[in-house]
Amino acid sequence: MNQIKKILILIFGINLFLHPLQGQPAGKLPAPFLIVPQPQGVELLGGTGLNSLASLEISEGVKRPVMGHLLSQLVEAAGVGGGVLTLKLDSSALVPASPEGYVLTISNGQAGIVARGQQGIFYGCQTLEQLMEDARDFNKPIPACKITDFPALGYRAVHFDVKHHLDHMNYYYESIDRLARYKINAVIFEFEDKLRYRRQPLVGAPQAISIDEMAALTNYARERHIEISPLVQGLGHATFILKHKHYEHLRELKNNRWAFCPKDEGTYEVLFDLYRDAIEATPGAKYLHIGGDEVGNIGLCERCNPTGSEEGKLGLNLYWLKRVCDFANANGRTPIFWDDMPLKEAGLYKSTSRSSIGFDEAKKIWESGSPKLEEVISDFPKNCVYMRWNYSKARQPGNIFALDWYQKHGLQAMISTAAVSGPAALFPFDDRGGDMASHGVPAIQSFIQLAAEKGIGGMLCSAWDDRSAHMETHWRGLIASAEYSWSPNGRTLDEYDVAYLQREYGTAVSNYADIYGMLREAAVFWGEAFNRQGSRMDVDNALFNLPGLAHWMPPRDEAAPIRTDFTGILIELPDLGNPGSWSKKYGERLAEAESILKKYQYTSHILDSLYKTSKKNRYHWELFSVINNFQVTAPRLLLALKQCDTADKGLQLEGAEKVKQAVNGFNEAWQQLKTTYGKTRFISYPANYVPDRYYHFASQREDLSWMVQVEELYHQMVDNWIVKNNLN
Repeated sequence: MNQIKKILILIFGINLFLHPLQGQPAGKLPAPFLIVPQPQGVELLGGTGLNSLASLEISEGVKRPVMGHLLSQLVEAAGVGGGVLTLKLDSSALVPASPEGYVLTISNGQAGIVARGQQGIFYGCQTLEQLMEDARDFNKPIPACKITDFPALGYRAVHFDVKHHLDHMNYYYESIDRLARYKINAVIFEFEDKLRYRRQPLVGAPQAISIDEMAALTNYARERHIEISPLVQGLGHATFILKHKHYEHLRELKNNRWAFCPKDEGTYEVLFDLYRDAIEATPGAKYLHIGGDEVGNIGLCERCNPTGSEEGKLGLNLYWLKRVCDFANANGRTPIFWDDMPLKEAGLYKSTSRSSIGFDEAKKIWESGSPKLEEVISDFPKNCVYMRWNYSKARQPGNIFALDWYQKHGLQAMISTAAVSGPAALFPFDDRGGDMASHGVPAIQSFIQLAAEKGIGGMLCSAWDDRSAHMETHWRGLIASAEYSWSPNGRTLDEYDVAYLQREYGTAVSNYADIYGMLREAAVFWGEAFNRQGSRMDVDNALFNLPGLAHWMPPRDEAAPIRTDFTGILIELPDLGNPGSWSKKYGERLAEAESILKKYQYTSHILDSLYKTSKKNRYHWELFSVINNFQVTAPRLLLALKQCDTADKGLQLEGAEKVKQAVNGFNEAWQQLKTTYGKTRFISYPANYVPDRYYHFASQREDLSWMVQVEELYHQMVDNWIVKNNLN
């Protein structure tokens, strides 16, 4: 018997043990077993659990699902010996009504999954795979138990935004596998110019994904019960199209590439061609996301000014919306669009986003503004999804009023939270304060919980590419959206972090939120270190002649330069003729630099430990370490400059050597960052790419050097300063 057991372990890599479980509270699996997302119900059973799985028994009507590494090794053969996994369809009341629900039973050395359909079978297998991983990693038996599980929200999507970069195709395939583990069932893929459009080939970037390649990824995802739907921006955010002279006549304003004219028929000829290609690239999907947010300046040109004057911008937005919704429906897709523009034009949007607006003020705003919506309610398409986006905790009274308004008027709404939003180029936000404006995982949890409370059936976790943080930094937020959209009230934030680390990496560390907070703190400092005011990612600090392209800006001829001398936005260097004055002026900044460096000693050690102790996905920690090493170059240079800020010539020379070392250290860290980024994403555009410049930080260059324009300029200032002061 022992010899047989050894053979099974050797062949299948499954090392589980029969062991009775006693004394554990009902409703919770004992340590170390953690399932993500948290199951809806767990019942501990008497008797023995599971020793090993050797074979698979598939009942009539069940198709063998795509399985994880451990379950995929099971053979469909009788008489193999050892544990048997049985997959069975059952439509009785004992099985959750959801097509994604399942019952997983582990007892007496056997495992069984029962569901109403293939989705439930698939998700039951994902749960069992996680249990088996823990049993293997911790050398523990899976306890006898019955897990009854189903999702709180039926549509659980994440966002792939490739506005300013493109990842390697194999990374997208790997990402689909990772998402499937956590029961995400949809991806909204925002193409912009990264699809090789056939009908309007000028729009597609030289390195864009072909329609056939995208269709293959879509089919791969569907086998894992993930539906990929396209997002092609329509009215505003159209610079990727309107940057081309060929489409200049479709601009609302000739010298502004931001928005189409909604009354020019040519607008719809182009958009519908792009939509047709996007539909072909995502075969079988239900949805077509048509964008529609942050439109800004319309109703100004001679084509649409008459309508704008009579019906306002709200009328123009609804006209565009009806046209594109009708097209989507005629082509077998349900359109999704961002809902902010109708709310804005009715004077309601600020109440949905500003945390400072309390209940009474929000109520007055809605009492005043909602009649404007109801005057044109007949123009609101019923055949689309209104996606209410809010990247904070989303409990603003006005945001709740908006969700209620949609439900009151029979309009289908979903919510959109975000794993990545705002000025975060290195590490995304993760605010752990109690502020309503908090971003990151707390915001994801909060808005999804609100959606569940309101009976809203779908959510999208966005991951915006405005500052183009590496996709690997998105995962904590994306998986959090999987956790809370399946089981909104299952885990606290700290409990989620423990489960996330165990599932994704097979490792553990206490107080991960605090560690991540230190990384974020250093990232914020990197963004602000050399700027006189604000961050390098602020529009006012852009280091090129920024076009007047932002939805909140008044129309302006984008050919007119804003600034030609950029040195004035960076801090000056020490005046050695007035020693100590620079250090005094920037005392708070230098004190923060010292604090960042001290914390770096800790975070770098922790990241190294996580890399070494992780059993999988080590690239995550490799990337985090490289980013951490990169961002700490900013405080190092500032503190080296401080050492020069003295009347002692000898100390000045010593400090100058430290300055040179700091600059060299930056160059090494920058090269390592590019190398590590390049393992999973393309880090530059082809030479024939047509630049798409606007206010997004990541649009400023065609390679990763948009990240370091500040260092390029400041290091040149440092070199000149060293020569000027005879410190070389």
